[in-house]
Amino acid sequence: MASNLVRIPFPQLRRVDGTLDLDLPNDIVSAVRPSSLHTALQWLRKNYPLDEDAAILARIEREEQEEERKLIQRAEDLGLYKPQSGSYGAELGESNNPYGRSILEETRQQNEAQILAEEEKRRQEWLEGEQRDREKLQRMVEKNTALQKYEETAALEVRERADPAQRPFLAWIQKHHLRATEMDLDVSQISTRRRLLPSLATTIVVLGLCYVFAENYEPPAKSDRMWPTVPPAAATVLAIMGANVGVFAMWRFWPPAWRMLNRYFITVFGAPRVSSLLGNIFSHQTFPHLGFNMLSLWVVGTRLHDDIGRGNFLAFYMASGVFASFCSLTVNVLKGKLMLSALGASGAIAGIVGAFCNLHSDDKLTIPFLPAEWRDVICVSGSTVLAIIVIMELADLAFPTFGKRVDHWAHLSGYLFGTLWATVYKRQEKERRTKKSWFERTFQNG
Repeated sequence: MASNLVRIPFPQLRRVDGTLDLDLPNDIVSAVRPSSLHTALQWLRKNYPLDEDAAILARIEREEQEEERKLIQRAEDLGLYKPQSGSYGAELGESNNPYGRSILEETRQQNEAQILAEEEKRRQEWLEGEQRDREKLQRMVEKNTALQKYEETAALEVRERADPAQRPFLAWIQKHHLRATEMDLDVSQISTRRRLLPSLATTIVVLGLCYVFAENYEPPAKSDRMWPTVPPAAATVLAIMGANVGVFAMWRFWPPAWRMLNRYFITVFGAPRVSSLLGNIFSHQTFPHLGFNMLSLWVVGTRLHDDIGRGNFLAFYMASGVFASFCSLTVNVLKGKLMLSALGASGAIAGIVGAFCNLHSDDKLTIPFLPAEWRDVICVSGSTVLAIIVIMELADLAFPTFGKRVDHWAHLSGYLFGTLWATVYKRQEKERRTKKSWFERTFQNG
């Protein structure tokens, strides 16, 4: 009985150890009949299922590993084994990586930590800069008479800075705003002559170039035009409108452009840049300002373009805008309003309105959107329209109804420039027609 208790588990041990493929020991073969072992094995397979093939493969792997270990140990004992590389016994990397410690990974982690530290340093400097801005502005106000007299104190307030970690988009906008408005210049140290003479010279040069352009411009053939199916007046005015819309979009939606726009597309009377005299006539910061100017440009500009041609129109638009900008700058500088600024196409468009009304001073003008039967009733001469507009402008200048955001001097300068230009243009056209008529009579008589 004891012998059976010892021998019965034997087949099960062979199954677990994976030795079923090996021959049985001699003591088992001599003591137990093969049929009994077979019966025991069948009973175990039925009642205790086991993956005998996997057990055999596991045993073979163990034997190979053990054999390899014994061979290495024996070679080491005999002094025969030598490492095959210089990294034998080296420190393993993360998660026992056989490639060892990664210098690149450590460098990357160091760089990331350095970048995070620098970002945190810049963040702290950004947040702490608010107080420095307040102190800096206070010093500017104390030494700058123009700032002390400036009435719109809200524009001189330093706003609370947004935390880049919590409100990154607002902080990004504020950074570009500060970068665009940063100016350490003391405007009280700039003389009136220094403010006006460079701008005067620039205005004279621009007027001269506009005259040369108008005299030498030759319209392209229809086949050479970019939009041959679009009327020339519409194409010219749409191109000017597109430039204005593009600058407006940068003002509203692209903060990185604000620094450039503040330099070249707005005239600051305290520290004017000569390039802004031309750039500001394409610049608008609010949609109502842009919309009203572009509507006026389309309604009146296309009609004036048809009257005088593209070369004259483009030259006149630039000249009128620069002249109006310079006049506005001159008046405000002489009045001591150095902290104000100006932008917009209003001066150029006022010139267009003045020129159109003068060219049609005796013609009956009406509102183009009125029904046809009303146009003969609601109509006045061009000179009357211009007189009404100028009187309204002067009245609003004397008794402001729209606040101080309207540049009346640019408007009045534009009306004056347009009226004078149209007077000269009509005289030249009259002389040209007279000369042509004289040549025709002479040729016919001959």
